[in-house]
Amino acid sequence: MTNDVQVQVLGVGAITQAGFGAAFAGSLPSAIETGGDTKHAALVPDSGDARLKRMKKWSRSSQLACLAVHEALSGQPEPDPVRTAIVIGADYTNLEAILAMDAEAKSYGVNGTNPALFPETVLNVIGGHLSSYFRIAGVNVTISSGPHTGLKAFGYAADLLRLGLADRAIVCVVHLLPPPPFGQRTLPCAYERESVAALLLGPAAADAETGIALCSEAAPEAEQRRPLAATAASEVPLAIVSAVHRIRQEGCGEAVIATSDESGNDVRIMLLPHADGGWR
Repeated sequence: MTNDVQVQVLGVGAITQAGFGAAFAGSLPSAIETGGDTKHAALVPDSGDARLKRMKKWSRSSQLACLAVHEALSGQPEPDPVRTAIVIGADYTNLEAILAMDAEAKSYGVNGTNPALFPETVLNVIGGHLSSYFRIAGVNVTISSGPHTGLKAFGYAADLLRLGLADRAIVCVVHLLPPPPFGQRTLPCAYERESVAALLLGPAAADAETGIALCSEAAPEAEQRRPLAATAASEVPLAIVSAVHRIRQEGCGEAVIATSDESGNDVRIMLLPHADGGWR
């Protein structure tokens, strides 16, 4: 994490097994709702959603990401195409397309595969789709860092704002479970459920009247290794979505998210209901 950047949450979006929308970011469905499986149920976009017509050739991961970002941008002024950045966090989102293309190659030969599948096999395809769909031409980065993907994607976006490389930053972290025949036995996976979290961030001015500011700082030395209800680094963006929704709906005070960085240091992310904090 770096210093001297003011970060403000302007919009949030999420898709979880509990449902579509930020209201479900902190919820897990019951075993009955998922047929007895609360860990491995796959997220499937609503086939009745009219917006999917523009995404019908996209992979499941790209469709889910676009729908979550739609929610985060809802009610916000149209972003400046050049001054808006997109930061994607993803680890296994391209595996389904790779398997589908491999299956076609085996059935129809290499020259008989559907060319529309190839772009989806590249990990950064989500960022490409989002930039085209929302007409954004700014910095476009995909981060894949295993158990720290979520935290690093959020921190990277904060750095872009700190360095003045963007006025707005869209962060979208897509967690899909490795499909068969991979699974968690062959690939390490820091999460046990599928989810998508989207954030719209901007620099937080001290005199701003709207938005929720964030402040990240190392835990006090006396509390090192004893964090508050710890959040896995991979799910930090989803935890932020949940906390922001709770603050807005319930009018509660600041929220604190405790996690640890790649070096094992405890990190606190403080969400303040007024834009007078920052990313320190």
